[in-house]
Amino acid sequence: MRLGMTLLAAVLLLAIDDPPKPPEDSPLVKAAKAAGGPRKPTGKVITNDDVKKNALPSAATSTAAPAPPPDTKTATEKFEEQRKARAAAQTRVDAAEKKVAGLEAELRRLELAYYEESDLDRRDTVLVSRFGETKKRLDEARKELTDAGDALKKLQ
Repeated sequence: MRLGMTLLAAVLLLAIDDPPKPPEDSPLVKAAKAAGGPRKPTGKVITNDDVKKNALPSAATSTAAPAPPPDTKTATEKFEEQRKARAAAQTRVDAAEKKVAGLEAELRRLELAYYEESDLDRRDTVLVSRFGETKKRLDEARKELTDAGDALKKLQ
């Protein structure tokens, strides 16, 4: 028994002589140690004077344009305005359609007169210039018709 006690004492002495090793550092701890540990802030202390000096004017203190007055029109008034605008746009479309139709008829008449004319000099000078002018006015009228139609579509 004595031998068992001696053996136990020897094992305990060996265990006491070798203190336990601390656990190995995790990758996160290793990265923190490699970075140099905690750092002190190295900057200027911000004071109230610094804030006031560098501050931008706030929206409350700026002199922005005043807000438009609130819409005081009733639903009926708004509807009437829209109806009048649509009627005016429709009138504009109708007038443009009449103008285009009249110019197309004039263009057909000039073309027919061109082929019926026996005087070549009059045909090549007078009728060709009238045809060109009428064609130009027709193109402008068609553009006006397209614009009027687009305006009408926006209102509907």
